[in-house]
Amino acid sequence: MPTTVATAAMAVSMLPLYAVSALGPYLAEDLGVSRAAVGVPVTVAFAVAATVSLVAGRLVDTVGARRGLLWLAAIVAAALLTGATAGSYPVLVVAVAVTGLGMALANPATNVLVATMVPAHRRGDAIGVKQSGVQLAAALCGLGLPVVAAVRGWPAGLGLAGLLALGLLAATWWQVPRPAPRDAAGGPWWRWSRPPGWVVGLMGYSLLLGTGLSAVNTYLPLYGVQQLRLTGWSAGTLLAVFGAAGVVGRLWWTRSADRRAEVTSVLAALSLVATASAVLVLAAGLFPPLVWCGAIGVGISATGANAVSMLAVVRATTTPGHASALVSTGFFGGFVVGPVGFGVVADLGGYGVAWSTVAVVFAAAGVAGWRLAVTRAAARSDTTGGGPLTRPVAPADRTAPS
Repeated sequence: MPTTVATAAMAVSMLPLYAVSALGPYLAEDLGVSRAAVGVPVTVAFAVAATVSLVAGRLVDTVGARRGLLWLAAIVAAALLTGATAGSYPVLVVAVAVTGLGMALANPATNVLVATMVPAHRRGDAIGVKQSGVQLAAALCGLGLPVVAAVRGWPAGLGLAGLLALGLLAATWWQVPRPAPRDAAGGPWWRWSRPPGWVVGLMGYSLLLGTGLSAVNTYLPLYGVQQLRLTGWSAGTLLAVFGAAGVVGRLWWTRSADRRAEVTSVLAALSLVATASAVLVLAAGLFPPLVWCGAIGVGISATGANAVSMLAVVRATTTPGHASALVSTGFFGGFVVGPVGFGVVADLGGYGVAWSTVAVVFAAAGVAGWRLAVTRAAARSDTTGGGPLTRPVAPADRTAPS
């Protein structure tokens, strides 16, 4: 049950992103906004999430996973239902921006839930499953919301996403036990401290990964409609296929990485696969069926890399909320840059230049991942304990529940 609730929480936290993406063609047509404007709500939301993440992790370490999950669900539900009721672009921007508070709570709260309620030998699988909730949101939004929008308009689709968040609120209330509040290690939750070097490395990698991935998340359906002449439903299906591939990628790569002494050793390879996949999306301008291959490739690789980063965090520290929030700050920072940046480049230079830029960003993430892995390998060779991202070898790690 903890893994199920954590999976649902990750899905709900990303509903605003995928709702805007799936409803993008309807928003652009109904509200008469540019491609860059479609990305503005997502950008503002992740700017909020990146800022709040600096303190959200230590807060969750203090108050517990249950309260963090309740806050997440309530914030996302209230914001999306408000945006659906108003039905205007300015209110939509504000409403989606508020959901950034919930996004900031998602990884810390779910990682603390896994660390405290899942046996240590099963946490790798649990992280993969719960991170796949993000792609579950992509599949649900991609398949369902365009159909609702075609019949009742985009506000109805946004309202449906808000109702799903209310479902998480009820599930958390009934299924997650009340922990005793405790002080977070390292001081009060509002006090920020300099992160260790390996966290800084993961933050930099996540910044680049999030920049490329957010562009794909936000603009894949709109690209399909405007450039490849797909229907709104087909473009939504493309997003759903991307989401399904992400589920497979997160499950496969977290399980594979959990068997390795050094979790980060797979990050560079995954980023290079994402680079090649972005090139396929670009080439779809000449041969449209390639967009499906590109969407699957990015889903398996880039989203899998984000899950591996979270696995590294859960392995590394006794305060998983704080560390995961810092890594999420980098990832969310990428989501600040990616959507509007892609939209501006697409408006000025066309989709070809925009997708080429995404490929370059993924390649840069590959370099950052390689440097992090090399640094970790050097740290292991200099110590007898293996460094903070390696799997502990104590027998209790394989048998004892947390």
